[in-house]
Amino acid sequence: MKYLQLFLFSFVFHFAAFSTNEVRYMWSGGLTDSSINVNAKLTDSSSTVRLMLSTSQNFTSPLFSGFYHVDSTTNMMVAMTISGLNAGTKYYYGVESNGIADTSADDVGSFTTLQQGNFSFYFVTGSCCVNSDHMVYEAMRSIHPLFFTCMGDLHYGDPNAATDINVHRNMYDSLVLSKARAAAFFREVPIDYIWDDHDFSGNNSDSTAAGKANARQAYRDYVPHYPLPAGNGNAAIYHAFTIGRVRFILTDLRSDRHGASMLGTVQKNWFENECVAARDSNQVIAWISSTTWNGAHIDNWGGYPAEREELANFFRDSLIENMFIICGDAHMLGIDDGTNGDFSTVTANPNKYPIFNAAALNQNGSYKGGTFNQGGAFPNPSLAYGQFGLVQVLDSGGAAICINFFGFRTDNIPNAITLIDHYTFCRQMVTAPSGINTVRNYSASSILYPNPTRENFTLTTNETLHNPVITISDISGREVKQEYDYSIEGADIHFTLKKLSPGIYFVNVKTEHSVYQKEFVITQ
Repeated sequence: MKYLQLFLFSFVFHFAAFSTNEVRYMWSGGLTDSSINVNAKLTDSSSTVRLMLSTSQNFTSPLFSGFYHVDSTTNMMVAMTISGLNAGTKYYYGVESNGIADTSADDVGSFTTLQQGNFSFYFVTGSCCVNSDHMVYEAMRSIHPLFFTCMGDLHYGDPNAATDINVHRNMYDSLVLSKARAAAFFREVPIDYIWDDHDFSGNNSDSTAAGKANARQAYRDYVPHYPLPAGNGNAAIYHAFTIGRVRFILTDLRSDRHGASMLGTVQKNWFENECVAARDSNQVIAWISSTTWNGAHIDNWGGYPAEREELANFFRDSLIENMFIICGDAHMLGIDDGTNGDFSTVTANPNKYPIFNAAALNQNGSYKGGTFNQGGAFPNPSLAYGQFGLVQVLDSGGAAICINFFGFRTDNIPNAITLIDHYTFCRQMVTAPSGINTVRNYSASSILYPNPTRENFTLTTNETLHNPVITISDISGREVKQEYDYSIEGADIHFTLKKLSPGIYFVNVKTEHSVYQKEFVITQ
């Protein structure tokens, strides 16, 4: 009887341990108002894998994708998609295999679909990460962004294998997705990702890299992504997508780089056509460039002066007015209002394109040239620290869209986040949407101090205030009420905070003549 009991225990344990095709890690991307892509790494092969979604964390009334097949040919990674979702809705997702759902806490993710039409949103951005278990991932996750844009060097594996594609695939496993803080972040925050050299095929790599074809295919196998215009297989990974009235354009500056060109002829034509189409659609362009546009290094745009001038002339001659540029590579935070970003012939472009260099997520600091007139360059102090950017798009549907750049630094202490740099700019759209005539004139002349703060602050405006409308909102745009008091003395508003938690907030003051908006940070 004793041996029978041991046998039954062993059999039940063995069956329980292997009856579920477990999720090892997963992440989402390609976010739209009605669909999502999810890539999941499983423990076993299966021909009945499907994505499971619900608006309830308990997966009541779940939605299912079609069935997918997973096996060793893709290193047990399955790429799934589901559509028909409701806009502006939070969903939880998991994976079902062979009729068994893996709903353990570490294997359930979430995302919020895009709203339709014009709306305000914010996202986090960064590049250059040597340690994906750094607190910087926890800091970004705590802000609850809509998505994350990575400008490259998601890892420093330097894969460059001509024959074994798993050398490239395994870097995503071992250096990113298997790390606890990165894994938790990516389960909750959809990614949009373009690579740079270290996560493509090694330091300073270009289209001549032996591992180019495998790197390109591994990206398609492993990374949840938007449609890639260059097609499947051995093709570059540049792409574009739209959120609200912003057109995001991501250029592949590694796998098409050759000779004197970062982009190559085909990608350059695509990029220019995207810019013109966004202009004609009355969209703000967010150009995601993995290397610094205004840099002076041989491996960034400073090493390609002829092509940089060619593109700058194109921007000028094509009347590209509303664009901002987000860059990585240099391990620093830096913001320029666009004054130092005009490389057209005789610097003749009347339009300014603000530049935000957001790095390093976690890497020793570096500076690779360029002038950043909003406080200078802020290299990451050491591997103990991490840095990232937050971009807030304020779009109330009127003729103006306002953008906030925030540069943050954190260390390995939970919730230790410091605002390093900030810049706000607004862009007048050529034509306001039909029926909308609310143009908000944000005054840049107001001053807010102290900032960051714990309990109180003062906003000083440039006019004597008579019956202004005053609100405070959090970073998602939600107005907070009954959590502060204020008093007015001439041009000053004195605020006393009550119950506001640490985080990023905005004070909004509307008068007969102006609208003032200033951001402030509440520390612990």
